[in-house]
Amino acid sequence: METRHDQQANDLRRRSRRPCDGRVKVQWLDLHGQDKFFHAKALDICELGLRLETPEPLPAQTYLMLRASELGLLGHASVRYCTRLRGSKFAVGVEFTAGLQWAPKE
Repeated sequence: METRHDQQANDLRRRSRRPCDGRVKVQWLDLHGQDKFFHAKALDICELGLRLETPEPLPAQTYLMLRASELGLLGHASVRYCTRLRGSKFAVGVEFTAGLQWAPKE
């Protein structure tokens, strides 16, 4: 059984994430240079990144354009990881790039 200390040791994030629920339009170029896009579900967010639930996998280091008006996001990000969630859904962790940052509405 994992202890709280073990969980903290395994979490290498620089910022703590907050749960969120919103739609994010994700756009990128595939390996053939073709525009691709889908709508993803935001699962959690911090100032420097976002975790998405997506309908298909994305390779690590893929550069994305993100648009999520309800989260106040419009800009670029890079895929850090992609893992299968359940069935045909994937968890994709992205790090914001090109100066994009998220600020909580308080």
